[in-house]
Formats: sequence, structure tokens, C-alpha cells
Amino acid sequence: MPTCARRGSRIACSPTPTGAAFAFSRLDAARFARCDLSFSLFDRSDLYDIELEDCNLRGARFQRAEFGKSFGRQIVRTSATLRRCNFHLADLSDARLPGCDLSGSHFREADLSGADLEGANLAGCDLFGAILAEAKLADADLRGAEVSGLNLLALASREGLKITADQQYALMTALGVDVSAG
Repeated sequence: MPTCARRGSRIACSPTPTGAAFAFSRLDAARFARCDLSFSLFDRSDLYDIELEDCNLRGARFQRAEFGKSFGRQIVRTSATLRRCNFHLADLSDARLPGCDLSGSHFREADLSGADLEGANLAGCDLFGAILAEAKLADADLRGAEVSGLNLLALASREGLKITADQQYALMTALGVDVSAG
């Protein structure tokens, strides 16, 4: 759907931004460094052990993308490294990334609703304005992350969440607790 804006008496339309489309693809163990993958679509793709480092994934959509791989009847392992990437406005809803390294990435206004991030390394991430409703963050490392506005009550799991003393004030304030220094 094009984006339109009025310019004086004229209406100018620009096409909706699009990026690369990876549909039904196997990107197991693929490595991307300093790539611009803005507005890309990863649709039903296998992304086990993918490494994205310093990439721009602004507005990217991960629809039914799999970061896990089956190694037997009851053994499924998840592996992905998404370090220092820009996921601004990206759609990672329902993504299964437990135990994965997402450190230093920017998730401003990204949709992480229902995502499984249990035990994930989110240290130094920017989560301001991210949609985290029903996300699983048990045992995740959020030390040094931007967490203001994060509603702990909206999470599906949060036990063992790792934060710093400085972050506790932002999280408690978001819960409606009046935090005072003395």
C-alpha cells in the first residue's frame, strides 16, 4: 500500500518501502555483517544458527521464521546471534529465541509480543516503546538495557530476570510504585 501526502493542492504518493524477501528459504548458519536488510521479509524461513551483526533490519518482518532445529524426537535447539542490529519497527512477534544473543540491538517500537526470549542475552538493548505483551523473559539478561516503559505485569514470564540497580527505578515506576532515594 503506497504512502501518500498532500503537497499544496497535489497528493504525492510514494511506494511502500520494500526490502529483500526470504520466503521458504534455508538460511541455516548464514552470516550477515553490516548489511542493510531494512523492510526485509523472512517468511517461513529456517534461520537456525544465523548471525546478524551490525545490520539494519528496520521494519523487517519475521513471519513464522524458525530459529530452532530438531536433533531428534524431543531435542530442539535454538541458536541465533543478532548483535548490535537495528530492529526499529520490526515484527518479531511470536519469535522463539530462547538463549540467543541479541546484545546491543535496538528494538525501539518493535513488536516482540508473544516472543520467547527466556535466557536470552539482551544486555545493552534499547527496548523503549517495544511491544512485549505476553513475551517470555524469564532468566533473560537485561543489564544495561533501556527498559523505561517496560510493563513487567504484561510479560508471560519474568522469573530470574537480570537487571542492574539503576534499572529497578524505571521498572518499579512503570508498575506505579513511587520510588524515592531516601
